Amino acid sequence: MSENPNAKLNTSSVETQRDLRVITMNKLIEKGINPFPAGSKRDFKLMEVKTDFQNLTKKFTENSSQKITIAGRIKRKRSSGKIGFVVLEDESLPSGFQLVFKSDILPVETIVETQLLSYTDFKTLIDDGDYIQASGYLAESSTGEPSLYVQEFKILTKSLRPLPVELSDMEQKYRQRYIDMRLHPEVREMFVMKSRFWSATREYMISHGFLEIHMPTMEETTGGAEASPFTTHHNALDQDFYLRISSELHQKRMIVGGFEKIFDIDKNFRNEGIDDEHLQEFVQMEFYWAYANFDDLINFTEDLTKFTIQKTFGTMNLEYKGKMIDWSKPWPRMPYFEFIKHFGGLDISYAKTVADLQKIADENNIKYEETDGFGRLLDLIYKRTARTKCIEPVWLIDHPVEISPLAKRKTDNPNLTQRIQLIAYGSELNNGFSELNDPIDQKARFEEQQSQRDGGDDEAMMIDEDFVEALEIGMPPTAGFAYSERLFSVLAQKPIRETTPFPLMKPKK
Repeated sequence: MSENPNAKLNTSSVETQRDLRVITMNKLIEKGINPFPAGSKRDFKLMEVKTDFQNLTKKFTENSSQKITIAGRIKRKRSSGKIGFVVLEDESLPSGFQLVFKSDILPVETIVETQLLSYTDFKTLIDDGDYIQASGYLAESSTGEPSLYVQEFKILTKSLRPLPVELSDMEQKYRQRYIDMRLHPEVREMFVMKSRFWSATREYMISHGFLEIHMPTMEETTGGAEASPFTTHHNALDQDFYLRISSELHQKRMIVGGFEKIFDIDKNFRNEGIDDEHLQEFVQMEFYWAYANFDDLINFTEDLTKFTIQKTFGTMNLEYKGKMIDWSKPWPRMPYFEFIKHFGGLDISYAKTVADLQKIADENNIKYEETDGFGRLLDLIYKRTARTKCIEPVWLIDHPVEISPLAKRKTDNPNLTQRIQLIAYGSELNNGFSELNDPIDQKARFEEQQSQRDGGDDEAMMIDEDFVEALEIGMPPTAGFAYSERLFSVLAQKPIRETTPFPLMKPKK
């Protein structure tokens, strides 16, 4: 009843095997064996046994009274006559470790009191995919393979559905990601790396005196980024709320409240399109740092990002489309209009009106909406002509105020802002700026954003009167910064949905 590892299962054969496994499960129950017990035991993970095999064989010998106990999932099973073999896997050793089952060293019959199974049970009631607990002694097999010779074993979980050897398409892969993870250990390793990415981020922030505080997920007025929000209804308050698109405005309220170095790693929600770099639900780290200036911000965040890259990937040299990128070198800084000229070949610094930008867009076959304002058009031209051509890391600075509604203006040029974005691999990988703390200027920018929203731009920001009042109480000079899981997915050279365990999918019809 074992799976054939060389055949791709079709639906009918899967259902047939499931029916047979249900029969097997019922036979176990009839024998008094629980096919899904609550408890289990293991002394070592499989990798520990493999790595320390020579030393462990001295303790757990055939003649010793001590037995070593391991547990895991049966990757492959085969039996012939009075001997059988299993390749057992666990998280530590996906390639598996060999177990030897012999009729002369296993119980002759099922022992219900201890839930131990016999050799006959092994042959007839155990399938590929079952989880078992096995105890015995360690020795090399006749072919020299490090092995556990099983003296007793019990079932931990009965697998009722055989594991296919492949997934038919990307949709099935995303819908049944647990199968993808089981079939491809490298997928599991990717999520281990992603965990290291966030652990490294948190480690760096805390080690530099930042306090982690989680901000609200539901907001009466959403803001902190240009994006369409999701809405939800709060039954107890009988009120609609927005799911946050950023934690920015609440973290700034914390700065007004007296905190000086805070950060948040949590989910944001943006009701925007699906592509290789955008998710509607994503994790983001965002921090705010009182009394820090622009130079403090850019130096700190470059060090933070480099620390996280090293901790995540174990190297600062990452390959991008056949080219090795050295992330350890200092990242050059390039003003916004110079960046467009350098990478896009366009000098648009002269543009002062929407009509000027529409003309530039038309000349470069860039599509836009008639409702797009000056800032939206600027952003479109930059993204279509220049950003995609920047491969090695560059700090984009001196953004126009029209595309930076929450950033402080530059002292020497009030039309530009003290903002930073890391551009590499043709993508925007983070965002930060000296925060606007002038409540009069902030309200004026909110009003400009609201007018764009009223004109049909549903990604423009709303007026947040309470936040303006908080600024009127007073917020010290503050620097803010954020990066999301996009940074990890871009550096890992995978679509962001690929680096998400269970991306949202349309319901099956």
